[in-house]
Amino acid sequence: MRTSAPAATGTRPRNQQKRRDAWAAALFLAPSMVGFTLFVILPALIGLGLSFFRWDLFGTPEWAGLDNITRLFKDPTMWSALWTTIEFIVLGVIPTILVGFVLAVLINSRMRGIGPLRILYFAPMVASSAVAAVLWSYMYDPRAGVANKVLGWFGVDGPAWLSSTTWALPAMSVMMIWLAVPLVMILYLAGLQRIPDDIYAAAALDGAGRWRQLWSITWPMVRATTVLVATLQVINFMSNSFEVSLIMTDGGPLDRTQTLALYAYKTAFGDSDMGYASALCLFQLVLIGLAVLLFRLGARILRRSS
Repeated sequence: MRTSAPAATGTRPRNQQKRRDAWAAALFLAPSMVGFTLFVILPALIGLGLSFFRWDLFGTPEWAGLDNITRLFKDPTMWSALWTTIEFIVLGVIPTILVGFVLAVLINSRMRGIGPLRILYFAPMVASSAVAAVLWSYMYDPRAGVANKVLGWFGVDGPAWLSSTTWALPAMSVMMIWLAVPLVMILYLAGLQRIPDDIYAAAALDGAGRWRQLWSITWPMVRATTVLVATLQVINFMSNSFEVSLIMTDGGPLDRTQTLALYAYKTAFGDSDMGYASALCLFQLVLIGLAVLLFRLGARILRRSS
């Protein structure tokens, strides 16, 4: 009786192809990883170390132990900046999610006339937050800005948006909403297109109208997308709070728009206190990490409940 061993033809070429693919991927990723290491990871590690020292940018760093950390919780300006950051996030993230969801539903419904307008929805994605901040600062100009001119058509006298303690923070949030909505809309659109049409057809046969379908089918089935969107936007608003507040208001009026990131910047380069500024940045990084963990926990609970 003749026995035959299993053929190994093709195994070695496949392994070699996998190795070549892995080396090619590593080669393409190398420049990005080097840049990420030099400009993100390394500064973060240096900042972590500096948070335990006193340093004025010129002299020799002096060991401070946990003094900078304990100073955080006794600093009223830090608490004010933290509250401003939370307000900025709440004012921006919730409307961003709602507007992005509504626009995604409209595009997904294939309503007549929506298609040609898609370019308007996606236009903000090509602008950076710094460019958008400059653009919207001109739009908010109390004399020549577009915002007050539009209000003037309806007989309403617009405020000095960025000089008002009442309107400065909401005005910044509106600019960030305009900038953030396109990405949110794309993510929701991807989630909506995964919902089978059969579910809507069955609901229509049961007599469910469009609003009922939206509330009972569409919104529950994009809950995982909502968790992802909320996580990304909390990080987005917190990370962009520095340049937006610096360019549009420089933290004013009366520190009303001074966010935690801007306070750290002014502490470092205005007060020459790099140690405490590093502690502020470390604190903000911890807050971002906690937000991500909370949203991941929420996503896990949603998956189990569904």
